[in-house]
Parts: sequence; structure tokens; C-alpha cells
Amino acid sequence: MRNVLEAADRVKLYARLLARWGEMLKGRSYWHVAQQMGKHFVEGELRGYFNDLTAKTAWAGPVDDRGLPLNRVNGRSLVHFPTTLFQKALGHWDRWLEQGMAEDENKNAFLLIADWAVKTQDDKGGWSVWPLLGMNLPSPYSAMTQGQGISILVRAHMCSGQRVFLEAARLALGPLCTTVEQGGTRRVVPEGSILEEVPYPEPNGVLNGWIFGLFGLYDYLLVDRDVGAAVLLEESLKTLVTYLPRYNAGYWSYYDLSGNLASPFYHRLHVAQLIALEKTFPKYSSAFGEIRRIFIRQESLQVNRIRAVILKAYQKVKNPPKVILE
Repeated sequence: MRNVLEAADRVKLYARLLARWGEMLKGRSYWHVAQQMGKHFVEGELRGYFNDLTAKTAWAGPVDDRGLPLNRVNGRSLVHFPTTLFQKALGHWDRWLEQGMAEDENKNAFLLIADWAVKTQDDKGGWSVWPLLGMNLPSPYSAMTQGQGISILVRAHMCSGQRVFLEAARLALGPLCTTVEQGGTRRVVPEGSILEEVPYPEPNGVLNGWIFGLFGLYDYLLVDRDVGAAVLLEESLKTLVTYLPRYNAGYWSYYDLSGNLASPFYHRLHVAQLIALEKTFPKYSSAFGEIRRIFIRQESLQVNRIRAVILKAYQKVKNPPKVILE
């Protein structure tokens, strides 16, 4: 009976995975909306976000009594998933900037999530992510979530003047600066530090999550100096420059350091993030620009796109995720 139930769950998992891929290929997936360079991003200023997340404001799923999004885990339990909320908030922020900061709807939606972030932050400064998905990892945190949470909080402080947001942002640096072994998201490697989106026991280095973590450190340092954050930002930038060639599969980009190929969505996100890195960190712009141009050339060839989609689909079928967030 147990084997029958496991097989049934696996069939349901494949069905959800297939449905999500179908929506992604049709360009209708909420989880795979284009995230080009932020339209209002200005390097060296706390203005628009690095990537365009405005499409994330169009949440059509379940919400709580305050209107906050609720994610369904494997078609069952409903949870407030921090990353979903934070990306939606950053989308509302840029929508507010589009309106010349003259309307309240997007500002209020942004501040509602910023307030949620303050109230749900734990005493270590983190937002627990992986336990919500039933994943038992060395750390409950994600560098991506921490980074985007910081980016929200420093903007909330700027537009509201409330110091509670800046204090929460400072506290959120903790999990980013703490090693994975000690329950944080910083992976110490011989070359320096990786900011782990998914802190497995072994180095994983999801590229987009690492970069979002760097964006959070940078945003914090625009409003307040913190020696630890400044040191980590510089160290991790140098590490990223060293590691970038490892994300080149020769015809496409890798999603992480484990040999998982990027989907078309993530390949394009890598390009957009590299553009933001070039603009933000001129010291390393040549290294970021070189790999960006390689990725752009790779995608320009139809044979590469077809090859990447086929291999990525094979990898997903062979090793399906244990959890699907909807």
C-alpha cells in the first residue's frame, strides 16, 4: 500500500511539474515572468530595484484576510512564503515609482509586506523558508530571501522614515554573514564566500539566488555602513568573478554548481542580473560583461535553445523536485 501511495504522489508531482512547464513555455507562468533590468534602477542610489519584478504584483492565488499571498505546498497546505511576498513587494515599489510616487495603492501594498517582514522576522534576523517546504537543511534561511528582504526594508525606511525598518534590515544581515555550518547562508570556500540560496550540506551555488543576496548587501550599504556586510560583499563579489566560468555549459548557462542546466527563464535572468552587476560594480564590469555576452550569444542560436530545453526537461524528469510551490 505504501508503494502505491508513493507512486500516486509521484504521478501528481509530475502532473504539476508538466503543467508548470506548459505555462512557462506559453509565457503565462507567474513564476517565470520576464525579469529584465529594473526600469527605475539607478546605480549608487536607492531607487528602483535591480530587476523588474512589477509583474509579480499580479497575484491571482489565495490570500489571507489582509490580502497577503498564500502559497500552496504540493497542492496541500497554505503558507506565507517569504520570497513570494518579498518579490511582490519589490514589484509594488517599482509600480509606485512609475506613478511618480503620487498614488497610495502600490505604496500601501509595499508597506503592508514590509510591515509583515518586520513582524515575522525571527530573533536571528531571518525568515525561515525551507522548513515551510518540509526540507531539513543545515540552515532554514535563503540568501535570496534575506537579500530581497533587506532591499525591501531599507526602502521602507526611506519612504516612511520609520527606524524600525532600518533596524530590521540590519538584523537581517545576520543570516547572510553567518556560515551555513552555523545556521546561516554564507558558504566559505577556498576562493572566498558563496551566498547560498539553498544551503545544502555541500556547495550548491544557485547563481540567481547568490546575486540577489549580493544586491541586498549593496542596498543596505547605501543607507548604513556595516563593516561585516562591506567585507562580505567585496569577498563574495571576488568569489563570484572567480566562479562565473563554472556556470558556462559551453552552449548555455548552468543554474547552479551541481550541473543543473538553467531553464530559458533563468538563463535570461542571469543575463539581466549580470547587466545590473556591470552597472553596480564597475571594478568587476569586464568580468561580468564577458560572461554576459557569452550567454547572449548562446541564446541567439536556435540549436542551443532547443538543446537546453530538451536537456533541462530530461533533468527535471530524472530528478523531479520533492516540493512544488503554487
